[in-house]
Formats: sequence, C-alpha cells, structure tokens
Amino acid sequence: MRYNIINMRRIIFFVFIYLFLFKGTLYAQTQIKAEVDKTSIFQDQTLTYKLTITSSERQLPQPQVPKFEDFKILSQTQSSKVLLRENKLKTILVYTYILAPKEIGKLKIPSAVIKIKNTKLSSEAFEIEVKPPQKKTLQEEKPALPEVPSQETQENIQITL
Repeated sequence: MRYNIINMRRIIFFVFIYLFLFKGTLYAQTQIKAEVDKTSIFQDQTLTYKLTITSSERQLPQPQVPKFEDFKILSQTQSSKVLLRENKLKTILVYTYILAPKEIGKLKIPSAVIKIKNTKLSSEAFEIEVKPPQKKTLQEEKPALPEVPSQETQENIQITL
C-alpha cells in the first residue's frame, strides 16, 4: 500500500513537471502581455495601459480588452506590425490606452483575453492605487511673468536700422 502511494506521488510529480515545461511550447505561437506605466498615481494624473499580442497565426481575432470601468479613456491607439523571418510569419498587435481615474482608492484593471484555436489566453490584471490630487503651492499656481527691463536698462537701449 505504501509503495503504491509513493509511486502515485512520483507519477503526479512527473505529470506536473511535464505540463509545466511543455505548456509554454504548446501555446508559444501566441503570447499576450499587458503592462501599465504606474501602479500608484494621484487623481489628477494619467496612466498608460499597453496590451501587446505576438502571434505566428495568420488571422488574429480581436482581443477582449478590459472595460476600464474605473477609468476614463482619454486616448486610444492601435498599431500592428508583420514580420517575416526565415519563412516564419510573426504578427505584433499593440493597443495603447491613456487612462484617467474616475475616483480615489484601489482601482482594478481586469485581464485582457484572446481566444486562439479554442484556447483562451489571458494577460495580467492590475490594481492601481489612486491618491487624492496633490495640493499645489501658491508658487506653482502663479504663471511665470516675463521680466520687464528696468528703467535704467530701457534708457541704454539703442536701435540701429
């Protein structure tokens, strides 16, 4: 009985190792990656969310991007690049969003999802800490005024035509 338990543990261990090592190669043709430039911002600041999909597939479906419920989308761009190296096709899609928080607190950006050949691939999810806006000092609020030459300087100016 004890011998069977030890063998069963070994089998389970090797199955997990196999799945862990070869899972990446099964789906290596398509990768999805999300990133943010900041995870902590003030309410009057913005952050950039970037979703990158790299694939060897000829036809890529549209990804399900997060809904950004806690953020206002200020700007959104999409770019694509197709590379051909050694007769291998590689497509890179990049979705970039400039986001402004709607409220203060810990806001969530869920993961993006893309479905390729009956397989769902997910990106990272993020939690963004939004702090109250920074109070500006009186010096920062005043616009800089141009320097006016003194009376003495004005008298010594010569204009030559």
